[in-house]
Amino acid sequence: LSPAFAVAHTNDVALMAGALASVIASLGLTPLEACRIRAVAQPEIYRELGLVGTMKVIGSEDAELGWKNVYAGLPSLMTRQVIFGSVKFLAFERASEAIFGVWPELRQTTFTALGVSLVAGGISGVLSSVVSQPADSVLTYVSKQSGGGSLGIVDGAKMMVEEEGVSSLFRGLGSRSIWAGCIIAGQFLLYDVFRAFFGISGDDLNQVLEVVLPKNM
Repeated sequence: LSPAFAVAHTNDVALMAGALASVIASLGLTPLEACRIRAVAQPEIYRELGLVGTMKVIGSEDAELGWKNVYAGLPSLMTRQVIFGSVKFLAFERASEAIFGVWPELRQTTFTALGVSLVAGGISGVLSSVVSQPADSVLTYVSKQSGGGSLGIVDGAKMMVEEEGVSSLFRGLGSRSIWAGCIIAGQFLLYDVFRAFFGISGDDLNQVLEVVLPKNM
Protein backbone atom coordinates (compact mmCIF):
# COMPACT_ATOMS: atom_id res chain seq x y z
CA LEU A 1 0.00 0.00 0.00
CA SER A 2 1.23 3.49 -0.81
CA PRO A 3 1.17 6.20 1.89
CA ALA A 4 -1.49 8.06 -0.12
CA PHE A 5 -3.70 4.96 -0.20
CA ALA A 6 -3.19 4.43 3.54
CA VAL A 7 -4.25 7.99 4.30
CA ALA A 8 -7.34 7.65 2.09
CA HIS A 9 -8.35 4.38 3.75
CA THR A 10 -7.42 4.97 7.38
CA ASN A 11 -10.35 2.95 8.75
CA ASP A 12 -9.51 -0.07 6.60
CA VAL A 13 -5.82 0.13 7.52
CA ALA A 14 -6.64 0.37 11.24
CA LEU A 15 -8.93 -2.67 11.02
CA MET A 16 -6.41 -4.73 9.03
CA ALA A 17 -3.53 -3.76 11.32
CA GLY A 18 -5.52 -4.70 14.39
CA ALA A 19 -6.61 -8.00 12.84
CA LEU A 20 -3.09 -9.00 11.76
CA ALA A 21 -1.62 -8.07 15.14
CA SER A 22 -4.32 -10.13 16.85
CA VAL A 23 -3.67 -13.17 14.66
CA ILE A 24 0.04 -13.12 15.54
CA ALA A 25 -0.66 -12.54 19.23
CA SER A 26 -3.15 -15.43 19.29
CA LEU A 27 -0.40 -17.91 18.42
CA GLY A 28 1.37 -17.13 21.67
CA LEU A 29 -1.74 -16.49 23.73
CA THR A 30 -3.65 -19.70 22.98
CA PRO A 31 -1.57 -22.07 25.18
CA LEU A 32 -1.61 -19.55 28.03
CA GLU A 33 -5.37 -19.07 27.72
CA ALA A 34 -5.92 -22.84 27.74
CA CYS A 35 -3.94 -23.10 30.99
CA ARG A 36 -5.72 -20.12 32.53
CA ILE A 37 -9.16 -21.56 31.85
CA ARG A 38 -8.15 -24.91 33.36
CA ALA A 39 -6.80 -23.17 36.46
CA VAL A 40 -10.02 -21.17 36.85
CA ALA A 41 -12.35 -24.11 36.17
CA GLN A 42 -10.47 -26.64 38.35
CA PRO A 43 -8.10 -24.72 40.63
CA GLU A 44 -7.66 -27.64 43.01
CA ILE A 45 -5.98 -29.62 40.22
CA TYR A 46 -4.17 -27.19 37.97
CA ARG A 47 -2.97 -24.34 40.19
CA GLU A 48 -0.50 -26.59 41.94
CA LEU A 49 0.84 -27.85 38.61
CA GLY A 50 1.72 -24.37 37.38
CA LEU A 51 1.94 -23.25 33.76
CA VAL A 52 4.39 -25.88 32.50
CA GLY A 53 2.68 -28.71 34.36
CA THR A 54 -0.75 -27.72 33.03
CA MET A 55 0.60 -27.60 29.47
CA LYS A 56 2.02 -31.10 29.90
CA VAL A 57 -1.34 -32.40 31.11
CA ILE A 58 -3.20 -30.81 28.18
CA GLY A 59 -0.61 -32.14 25.74
CA SER A 60 -0.96 -35.69 27.07
CA GLU A 61 -4.77 -35.82 26.87
CA ASP A 62 -4.77 -36.61 23.14
CA ALA A 63 -2.12 -39.10 22.05
CA GLU A 64 -2.63 -38.28 18.38
CA LEU A 65 -2.36 -34.50 18.71
CA GLY A 66 0.21 -34.44 21.51
CA TRP A 67 1.47 -30.92 22.30
CA LYS A 68 -0.70 -29.54 19.48
CA ASN A 69 -3.69 -30.07 21.76
CA VAL A 70 -2.81 -26.82 23.57
CA TYR A 71 -3.80 -25.08 20.32
CA ALA A 72 -7.20 -26.77 20.11
CA GLY A 73 -8.88 -23.52 21.09
CA LEU A 74 -6.98 -21.40 18.55
CA PRO A 75 -9.91 -20.75 16.15
CA SER A 76 -12.19 -19.63 18.98
CA LEU A 77 -9.60 -17.45 20.65
CA MET A 78 -8.42 -15.96 17.37
CA THR A 79 -12.01 -15.00 16.53
CA ARG A 80 -12.30 -13.11 19.82
CA GLN A 81 -8.88 -11.50 19.51
CA VAL A 82 -9.38 -10.35 15.92
CA ILE A 83 -12.69 -8.71 16.80
CA PHE A 84 -11.24 -7.10 19.92
CA GLY A 85 -7.99 -5.96 18.31
CA SER A 86 -9.59 -4.54 15.18
CA VAL A 87 -12.16 -2.51 17.08
CA LYS A 88 -9.55 -1.40 19.62
CA PHE A 89 -7.30 0.33 17.09
CA LEU A 90 -10.15 1.76 15.03
CA ALA A 91 -12.03 3.08 18.07
CA PHE A 92 -8.88 4.68 19.48
CA GLU A 93 -8.11 6.51 16.24
CA ARG A 94 -11.66 7.77 15.82
CA ALA A 95 -12.03 8.75 19.48
CA SER A 96 -8.76 10.68 19.40
CA GLU A 97 -9.78 12.48 16.22
CA ALA A 98 -13.18 13.37 17.67
CA ILE A 99 -11.70 14.77 20.89
CA PHE A 100 -9.04 16.80 19.07
CA GLY A 101 -11.68 17.96 16.61
CA VAL A 102 -13.76 19.47 19.43
CA TRP A 103 -10.78 20.72 21.49
CA PRO A 104 -7.84 21.25 19.09
CA GLU A 105 -5.96 23.17 21.78
CA LEU A 106 -5.34 19.86 23.57
CA ARG A 107 -2.63 19.09 21.00
CA GLN A 108 -0.53 22.02 22.16
CA THR A 109 0.98 20.44 25.26
CA THR A 110 2.30 16.94 25.90
CA PHE A 111 0.32 16.61 29.13
CA THR A 112 -3.07 17.30 27.54
CA ALA A 113 -2.26 15.15 24.50
CA LEU A 114 -1.43 12.25 26.82
CA GLY A 115 -4.71 12.88 28.60
CA VAL A 116 -6.52 12.47 25.29
CA SER A 117 -4.68 9.18 24.69
CA LEU A 118 -5.80 7.98 28.12
CA VAL A 119 -9.46 8.88 27.53
CA ALA A 120 -9.51 7.57 23.95
CA GLY A 121 -7.86 4.36 25.12
CA GLY A 122 -10.52 3.89 27.78
CA ILE A 123 -13.28 4.40 25.23
CA SER A 124 -11.53 1.99 22.89
CA GLY A 125 -11.28 -0.70 25.56
CA VAL A 126 -14.95 -0.44 26.51
CA LEU A 127 -16.18 -0.56 22.90
CA SER A 128 -13.88 -3.49 22.12
CA SER A 129 -15.25 -5.37 25.11
CA VAL A 130 -18.87 -4.78 24.09
CA VAL A 131 -18.27 -6.00 20.54
CA SER A 132 -16.14 -9.01 21.46
CA GLN A 133 -17.97 -10.11 24.64
CA PRO A 134 -20.13 -12.78 22.90
CA ALA A 135 -17.00 -14.36 21.38
CA ASP A 136 -15.25 -14.24 24.76
CA SER A 137 -18.20 -15.89 26.51
CA VAL A 138 -18.40 -18.63 23.90
CA LEU A 139 -14.63 -19.17 24.09
CA THR A 140 -14.85 -19.76 27.83
CA TYR A 141 -17.83 -22.09 27.38
CA VAL A 142 -16.15 -24.06 24.58
CA SER A 143 -12.89 -24.38 26.51
CA LYS A 144 -14.72 -25.97 29.43
CA GLN A 145 -16.25 -28.62 27.18
CA SER A 146 -13.69 -31.41 26.93
CA GLY A 147 -10.84 -28.92 26.90
CA GLY A 148 -12.27 -27.04 23.96
CA GLY A 149 -10.97 -29.51 21.43
CA SER A 150 -14.15 -31.14 20.17
CA LEU A 151 -16.48 -28.17 19.92
CA GLY A 152 -16.30 -25.31 17.44
CA ILE A 153 -17.17 -21.73 18.26
CA VAL A 154 -20.37 -21.76 16.15
CA ASP A 155 -21.64 -25.00 17.68
CA GLY A 156 -20.58 -23.78 21.09
CA ALA A 157 -22.54 -20.55 20.65
CA LYS A 158 -25.67 -22.49 19.65
CA MET A 159 -25.40 -24.82 22.64
CA MET A 160 -24.74 -21.94 25.02
CA VAL A 161 -27.77 -19.98 23.83
CA GLU A 162 -29.99 -23.07 23.96
CA GLU A 163 -28.89 -23.93 27.50
CA GLU A 164 -28.56 -20.49 29.09
CA GLY A 165 -30.27 -17.98 26.78
CA VAL A 166 -29.00 -15.08 24.69
CA SER A 167 -28.16 -13.03 27.78
CA SER A 168 -25.42 -15.52 28.65
CA LEU A 169 -23.40 -14.16 25.73
CA PHE A 170 -23.02 -10.86 27.59
CA ARG A 171 -22.47 -12.25 31.07
CA GLY A 172 -19.66 -10.38 32.81
CA LEU A 173 -19.69 -7.50 30.32
CA GLY A 174 -19.56 -4.80 32.99
CA SER A 175 -16.48 -6.06 34.79
CA ARG A 176 -14.72 -6.92 31.53
CA SER A 177 -15.43 -3.45 30.13
CA ILE A 178 -13.92 -1.80 33.21
CA TRP A 179 -10.90 -4.10 33.08
CA ALA A 180 -10.32 -3.62 29.36
CA GLY A 181 -10.93 0.11 29.53
CA CYS A 182 -8.22 0.50 32.17
CA ILE A 183 -5.75 -1.84 30.47
CA ILE A 184 -6.15 -0.40 26.97
CA ALA A 185 -6.04 3.17 28.28
CA GLY A 186 -2.76 2.32 29.97
CA GLN A 187 -1.38 0.71 26.82
CA PHE A 188 -2.02 3.70 24.60
CA LEU A 189 -0.88 6.11 27.32
CA LEU A 190 2.46 4.30 27.69
CA TYR A 191 2.83 4.14 23.91
CA ASP A 192 2.47 7.91 23.64
CA VAL A 193 4.62 8.52 26.72
CA PHE A 194 7.55 6.66 25.16
CA ARG A 195 6.91 8.31 21.81
CA ALA A 196 7.10 11.70 23.48
CA PHE A 197 10.17 10.65 25.49
CA PHE A 198 12.07 9.69 22.35
CA GLY A 199 10.78 12.69 20.42
CA ILE A 200 8.90 10.66 17.80
CA SER A 201 5.92 12.39 16.21
CA GLY A 202 3.23 11.23 13.84
CA ASP A 203 5.04 13.01 11.01
CA ASP A 204 8.19 11.01 11.78
CA LEU A 205 6.24 7.77 11.46
CA ASN A 206 4.77 8.90 8.14
CA GLN A 207 8.26 9.69 6.83
CA VAL A 208 9.44 6.21 7.78
CA LEU A 209 6.44 4.75 5.98
CA GLU A 210 7.26 6.69 2.81
CA VAL A 211 10.90 5.50 2.89
CA VAL A 212 10.08 1.85 3.57
CA LEU A 213 7.24 1.41 1.08
CA PRO A 214 8.02 1.55 -2.67
CA LYS A 215 6.80 4.70 -4.38
CA ASN A 216 5.20 2.80 -7.25
CA MET A 217 2.87 0.67 -5.10
